[in-house]
Amino acid sequence: MKITTREKRVLFAGGGLAVAILGWYLATTLVPSQDDLSSSLELKKKMLLRQKETLQEEDAYKARIGQYEERLKTDLQRCLPGSNPSSAGAELLKVLSDLAAQSGVSIQQKNIQKEQNLQDNLTKVSVRIETSCSPEQLVQFLSAVENYDKFLTLDELTINGFRIQRRFEIRPAMTVSGIIAVPESAPAGKPASGQ
Repeated sequence: MKITTREKRVLFAGGGLAVAILGWYLATTLVPSQDDLSSSLELKKKMLLRQKETLQEEDAYKARIGQYEERLKTDLQRCLPGSNPSSAGAELLKVLSDLAAQSGVSIQQKNIQKEQNLQDNLTKVSVRIETSCSPEQLVQFLSAVENYDKFLTLDELTINGFRIQRRFEIRPAMTVSGIIAVPESAPAGKPASGQ
C-alpha cells in the first residue's frame, strides 16, 4: 500500500497540528501565569515582612526571658528549705507550730502527708493539722500562714464548732502545703570499671 502525496501532506499537517496543541498545553501548564506569579510574589513579600518583624522583636524577647529568669530566681528563694521531702516536712511542721504558738492556737494532731511531684524539679510537701482555738485565733493563724515569707498554701480547711459552757470553740482541721526545689538527679551512666 502506497501513501499518496496528498495523504502525506494531510498526515504532516495533522502531526504538526497535534505537536502544536501538545506544545501549547505544556506551555500553559508548566509556565505559570502572571496572576499566579504576582500572588506568589505578594505572599512571599508578606512572609518576609513577618520574619523581619520577628527578627526585630528578638531583643524584646531576650529582655522578657531575662525578666522571667529573675522572677524564677526570686520565686525559688521562697521555697521551703531542704532538698528532700522529709526534711522539708519537718521544717513545715516547725513553722506551723511557731505560727500557732504566736496566734494562741493549740495543735492537737500533726500528720505529714505524702509528697507530690509537680513540674520539673518542684515537689509539694503537705502537713495536716488539727487544732483547737477561737475564731479570732484561727483568723490570726491563717493570716500568719498567708503572710509567711515562704510559699505556703492552705489546701483544705474543715471547721467543726461547739459551745463549751459560755464560750464558743472551734476545732479546725487543715492541710497546709509548701514547695521545695529538689535537685535534678543525674542520669544513670555506665558504672566505672576497676582498671
